[in-house]
Amino acid sequence: MLEKMGKRYFKLGVSLVFAGVFIILFFFFVKNLSGLEKEISTIIRIIMPFIYGFVMAYLLCPIFNLVTRKAYHYLSKHMPTRRAFSVAKILASVVSVVVVFSIIAAVAILLVPKLATSIFSLIDVMPGRIEYFNGWLTDLIGNKTDTKLLNFIQNSVSNITDYAIKFMKAYLMKGMGSYFQVISKGVMVTIRTFLDFLIGIVAALYFLNGKEKFKAQLTKLIYGVFSRDKAEEIFNFGHFTNRTFGGFINGKIIDSIIIGFICYVAMIIFSMPYAPLCSVIVGVTNVIPFFGPFIGAVPSVIIIAVSDPVKAAEFVVLIFVLQQFDGNVLGPKILGETTGLSSFWVMFAIILGGGLFGFLGMLLGVPVFALIYYYFKKGIEKKLIYKEMSPDTNDYIEFNNYDINRKDIL
Repeated sequence: MLEKMGKRYFKLGVSLVFAGVFIILFFFFVKNLSGLEKEISTIIRIIMPFIYGFVMAYLLCPIFNLVTRKAYHYLSKHMPTRRAFSVAKILASVVSVVVVFSIIAAVAILLVPKLATSIFSLIDVMPGRIEYFNGWLTDLIGNKTDTKLLNFIQNSVSNITDYAIKFMKAYLMKGMGSYFQVISKGVMVTIRTFLDFLIGIVAALYFLNGKEKFKAQLTKLIYGVFSRDKAEEIFNFGHFTNRTFGGFINGKIIDSIIIGFICYVAMIIFSMPYAPLCSVIVGVTNVIPFFGPFIGAVPSVIIIAVSDPVKAAEFVVLIFVLQQFDGNVLGPKILGETTGLSSFWVMFAIILGGGLFGFLGMLLGVPVFALIYYYFKKGIEKKLIYKEMSPDTNDYIEFNNYDINRKDIL
């Protein structure tokens, strides 16, 4: 009896010691967080090509697997299987690289010139539209408002727009002028990003061609470090994570491309200005669930309103229709139930992720929160089953406040 109590207290003491050490380490981590941020950013900058490569490999993996599978089944009839597999992987690598550069070429040839034309056109018409707005403002409130207030409003609008026009012309039309150092830094960052991207393509090919071996090495490591049951749990977690992230990200990219294209076609049909620019904004922001279309609509409406306020109102209606179509028809068809979250938790995850990590948090907050939600729910249900209680949420819903029998509803 005393021996059992001694062992129990010994385990408790060890746990307290480890907890104390963890608290101390966490305190020092938080205290030196500012210094660590610089070190972490340096490490991330160094390994950025591999991050690019991993992301590209992850997105290209379905294409790579499809080409490898089709090519292997055809080639294995005409040559030894090992050689057929090697040739199939080479063909899949070539197709993957062609897909990447085709997307880049399509953006550069089809999209960039139209975007540039839209931006320069916006810069050209802005001064005239501001004068029109000032005249309209004078006619509207000139006889009803104090002259000083009217002059203040007109001067404020004029100063803001003058600054915006000068800024846009300086950065988009005349370059950076005398800011040679800023230009040099921007050029260096662009070159470094381009080189990182090229190295990332090479890294992506290594990831794609060696993914079976990488997976085997990781499997071997996990089985070597953990017990068999724990290893199986880790593998299940990995499969679920891959299914959640892969389904959500790939589906959202396809969904956003379709929405951007539909937006562009609709704007052309209804003769709305700046169709390329606004449809790109809508398509890019649409990758953010729930709030994406509205985030993209704000700058687009402002841009269109400068040219034609009536068309801006029509664009608002178009965005509302697109959002309804995406949320109720297109999104469920493409994404399905990849996250398993209700609309409330999707909104919560986006706000929380965006507040903590910015745009990346808004983009990845939903799948990350879906993982946390799934395993938390799984743990709670396991405990309920252990207590011989129902794990079904519907069994805990009550309608007593409405004087309704729950069986009539559920």
